[in-house]
Amino acid sequence: MSHSARFSRCILFVFFSIVYSSTEAQDIFKTFDDTAMVIREANATTAPNVSAKKWNQIKNKFFTMNIGLAILLDHNILSQDNNNIQQVGKVDPGTEFRGDRIIITGSFFLKNKNPWRYMVSANFNGLDAPEGKKSLEMIDWNIDIPISSKAGWFTIGKQKEGIGLEYVAPGTQGMFTERSTGSPMFVRQRNIGIRYSNVVLKQRMQYTIGYFNNYWETGKTFENNGSQIVARATGLPIYKSDRNLLHIGMGYRYTDATDGKLTYKAKPEANTAPSFINTGSFIANGANSFMLEGIFVKGPISFLGEYISTSVNSPSVGNPLFNTIQLGGSWFITGENRRYNKTTGNLGKLIPKKNFKFRQGSGYGAFELGARYTHTNGTDALLSGGTFNRFTTAISWYPNVHFRYEFNYGIGNLDSKGLMGKTHFYQFRIQFEL
Repeated sequence: MSHSARFSRCILFVFFSIVYSSTEAQDIFKTFDDTAMVIREANATTAPNVSAKKWNQIKNKFFTMNIGLAILLDHNILSQDNNNIQQVGKVDPGTEFRGDRIIITGSFFLKNKNPWRYMVSANFNGLDAPEGKKSLEMIDWNIDIPISSKAGWFTIGKQKEGIGLEYVAPGTQGMFTERSTGSPMFVRQRNIGIRYSNVVLKQRMQYTIGYFNNYWETGKTFENNGSQIVARATGLPIYKSDRNLLHIGMGYRYTDATDGKLTYKAKPEANTAPSFINTGSFIANGANSFMLEGIFVKGPISFLGEYISTSVNSPSVGNPLFNTIQLGGSWFITGENRRYNKTTGNLGKLIPKKNFKFRQGSGYGAFELGARYTHTNGTDALLSGGTFNRFTTAISWYPNVHFRYEFNYGIGNLDSKGLMGKTHFYQFRIQFEL
């Protein structure tokens, strides 16, 4: 796609996002009901919250279908010092559609006491896909098979692994534009396999365990591709409401090596940047990751913390130990809070108390301020992948349940190649979600 065509597409999306909130547009887009109902159980384990409208639902005696959309337009600017340029190269400002996703969820076997649920989602990148890359990629295709109302369910197909605090929640519903540096380094975004999940103790505890191997997509043999075993358990020692809770959890992930090798790399929480941490490929047998997580919510204020430690079985490079930690939080100055999903154990959808419109007497929407510190270590034993620290501040405006305008400023330090490099990050996002 040419730069002019990409620029035109960006301008059209920005124009649509502004026009949508105007007084005149309320009649044009009146099908976007301001008081959107959110379907929380469309798919128990993987689906983002889908806004229910008259036009995006199909219901009959055989099945239900709900159609959701997510479009994210990002612009990232990195201001690097000379050391960082020597470490990773000069990074030019980048604009991209971070996601153009359609999500279809629903149920079938409706006459059963516990209907089966399904989810299919695809990311369209036809206008931005590099040459030789797919323009339409299937992100999810899975089925939830309930055992009974109290015995949990199996999820079969391509899905999230169900571990990692940030990866359980949809990326559109986080406090910041990107997940912390270390999460993608140690957790696979999607995988193919089977997972069992359940909610117990009057919805005060959730757990899941799964087995994965995505050899269908890689073209490798089942054995050479390597398998993964995951488990996660979360609990609510305090829960008075979604505005007053304490969540704690732990997780575990084992991964085989692929073709006898592993690689760990991570971007600096900016998708248009290259990997700041990169161990390169090295001989290994497998790796074990242990995870701890916590969430505390008190009214409009929330805090979160996550720690991941990965022990690599690789005698040839000294059995390195890698880790990452993040500590952060946010404050909705307009008083809102994110909903807590007891089925998946994470914070999710934000719905403003009163929507903003270009008319007298309208609300302000919702404003959120956030801050986070992340530390990710990819250097240990005989491997020197780099160590990256970043502090990030964020401000988000949600004029209504569908749109979000966000700005992140971050400052990061990379210890790599015998140098200490510094980078300032300026990140802008316009997000539409249905």
